[in-house]
Amino acid sequence: MARKTHKGQHFVAESYLKAWCDPACRKDHEPCVWRFDQDGTNPTKRAPKNLFKETDFYTIEKADGTRDLRLEHGLAELESKFAQIRRTRLDKQQPMTDEEHAYIAAFVAAAQFRTRSSRDHHARQWQHMLDIADDLAESLKTATPEQKRAMAGVGGNTDNKGSLSHDQVRQLAEKPIQTMMPGILKIVIPVLVQMNMLILSTNDSTGFITTDRPVTWFDPEAYKLPPLYRSPGLASRTIEVTMPLSPRQCLVFSWHDSAGYADAPELALNELNRRHRIHCEDHFIVNGNNTRDFWFQEFDLPDDAWEKRKDAQKGAK
Repeated sequence: MARKTHKGQHFVAESYLKAWCDPACRKDHEPCVWRFDQDGTNPTKRAPKNLFKETDFYTIEKADGTRDLRLEHGLAELESKFAQIRRTRLDKQQPMTDEEHAYIAAFVAAAQFRTRSSRDHHARQWQHMLDIADDLAESLKTATPEQKRAMAGVGGNTDNKGSLSHDQVRQLAEKPIQTMMPGILKIVIPVLVQMNMLILSTNDSTGFITTDRPVTWFDPEAYKLPPLYRSPGLASRTIEVTMPLSPRQCLVFSWHDSAGYADAPELALNELNRRHRIHCEDHFIVNGNNTRDFWFQEFDLPDDAWEKRKDAQKGAK
């Protein structure tokens, strides 16, 4: 059965997307969400089951040709647990147990890593390393014994501890999600559990939007740093990990003191939607055929941005 079932696998969970189904949809029609291109054009009604999926996205192919679906099944169990917590706790703004808090952290960590954009990003990085390894292997075929000894000594690592074999690099380049996900979750989940979790709520008819990259890591203070150091990291005390939970709620993991449930001011609602739209890969999702101008606004850098301080320093010289 593993050869035939679970072929279409969602890189954004179908059960998660169902919260964005248009409430105005006729009861005799299949529930649909509204998918927009990143620039707000091409609104299209689509059923969640038909969105954001690829064939065998998580499948581990064994040497004998069989399909190992443990990752797909594990994610499905996590999605079910999230849906239950969203229904029984989050929707009712009820406090969560430590176990439920950990499940939410696990769901967010997985949702951030499991997307197509994440897969492609890591594949490109490892493909670069694989190209280097392939070139080295090809050079070794015609190298003299002296040249081989010199190549073997590059880097000075004589015990090979922590190094990767050529085949391991190839596996990372070809299947980064399957290869890296367990290790990534093992690192990220414990950090998210330690962070404060705030659930912002709104009664706005449109509410929060989501995207094909539903989790965003964003550091609102990063603009003060040189561009090379702006990549968001969980160690930053100003990092914000945000994920819309439904049109009614958005989760914020941070090191700030804020935690629990709070009403989202209109400015926060608009800014989070703008942030998520900017960071989507191709599409964002709304519970109706409407957008807001604020989501597409571009703002000048603040006066204390690194670029402006640099310009001021140049002018002073």
